[in-house]
Amino acid sequence: MTYDNAGRILKIVNEKFNRYGFPSLTINQNIIPSDNSTLFICSGMQELKSRFAEPDNSTYSSLQSCIRTNDLDSIGDGTHLSSFQMLGNFSFCGPEYQKSCEMWLEIFHKLQIVPDYVTYHPNCPQHQKIWQELGLSTVESTDCEWSDGNIGGYCTEIFKDNIEIGNLVNTSNAMTDVGFGWERLMMFAEHKSRVDETSLFPQVNNYILRDHLRTIELLHVNNIYPDNKGRNFITKKLIRRCLNEESLDFFQDYFKQDPQTAIFKWFADEDKRKTKAINSAKSSLIKHRNKDYQFWKESFGLLPFEIDKLKNNTM
Repeated sequence: MTYDNAGRILKIVNEKFNRYGFPSLTINQNIIPSDNSTLFICSGMQELKSRFAEPDNSTYSSLQSCIRTNDLDSIGDGTHLSSFQMLGNFSFCGPEYQKSCEMWLEIFHKLQIVPDYVTYHPNCPQHQKIWQELGLSTVESTDCEWSDGNIGGYCTEIFKDNIEIGNLVNTSNAMTDVGFGWERLMMFAEHKSRVDETSLFPQVNNYILRDHLRTIELLHVNNIYPDNKGRNFITKKLIRRCLNEESLDFFQDYFKQDPQTAIFKWFADEDKRKTKAINSAKSSLIKHRNKDYQFWKESFGLLPFEIDKLKNNTM
């Protein structure tokens, strides 16, 4: 991230957090959950469940890196991302829920972001009252209830241009779990029309690459190298998707600076494996053209978009 914008905004957030009794942000790029309940950490509160289960009146604030892989086909639409950061503040029976609402409204004013409306659950009119008294429009929504199966509560969701930018959960009606999408906040703070146009992303001329390159760098920080199983397969899949968009020469130029030359080696090795797999698959294409994607993955290590491209090029 560039300090001129991201650093300035984080400074504003930290100042407000401290004023309202929350500590300065802990910036956490670890994406491997401690309990292995999911492939990657996918929310700001995921590593804090034990603190919600045993509240001790403490508080916490974080900028947590997350990865979700269920939206890969939507990457490039301007709002969905394979990796993102959740900017959050948490109280474990500490500062009351209303204080977080007031604090975030002050942050919006400082960033010159004007939310369009806030949704609330019909069973929780006190949440509607809080936001109306703060001057924001409210809309009733039965979706405003969050739970992971054990921990949860009613919440309010903040919308700007019909995009949800944040969620404030009143956990167990006694604690606070707040999460704002950092990239979406930056989009509105920098007056961009897409999250991948902000200064948080490499401004290459390909929306898929803007997302994937950033995520691959995060995977590299966590030493999740490309391979065929689990988290490592996600690294492999993202690299292969990148190689489907641009030639290896493009990435050699992009990763020319240390320490990113190590990432380019991932690309170079994967490009060799892909080329070998495609050459091997060509001889079987006539006989097995109608086989499903799983056959091509298990037999040759090819991904769906690669076998589709191979079939189209050999028609």
